[in-house]
Amino acid sequence: MDNNNKKYEKDKVYEIASKYNIIIADEFDKVYVNEKPDKKKNTGGNILLILFALPWILSGALFFFSGMSNICYFVRSKIICTELVQGEVSDIKQIVSEGRNRTIRYKPVFSYSFNNEEYTYEARSSSHKKEPELGKKVDIYVAPDSPDTVYIPEYKTERKNAVSSLILGGSIITVILLLYFKIRNS
Repeated sequence: MDNNNKKYEKDKVYEIASKYNIIIADEFDKVYVNEKPDKKKNTGGNILLILFALPWILSGALFFFSGMSNICYFVRSKIICTELVQGEVSDIKQIVSEGRNRTIRYKPVFSYSFNNEEYTYEARSSSHKKEPELGKKVDIYVAPDSPDTVYIPEYKTERKNAVSSLILGGSIITVILLLYFKIRNS
């Protein structure tokens, strides 16, 4: 008899059986009931589950940490970029995807002057919308110690993409972990 089994008297067995609608025979004096049944280990199923979940977890982690990295970059840029200069959208690069659908994304290039030197900043992320317009004047905050580092409050696409990446990655990880533990415990 293992440690999970308990010894019950006949009256207690009838009480437990009636509670769970179990029909029992009358020809016994004592019964041992295993309250914690051993679960059979399904290692093959667990391995398949892990092999399915692992790529999703890794892609979710990639999206999550990419979004987190970009958000940290923008927060840092906003803190260290203190000098306000006037800049303009000097170019809008078109990025055409290689595929059957051939989608077009747009990436603005900003030009600005700081301490009598000309600089350009190409946005870190692209958008399906062609914005801001070519030639548009924008406020650009520049880091005094590193004029290549800028913060452009008007260009929100980079921040939106970072937050979207963070949410997508977190969602993928959450859903896969919930499914994994639900399947594993069933």
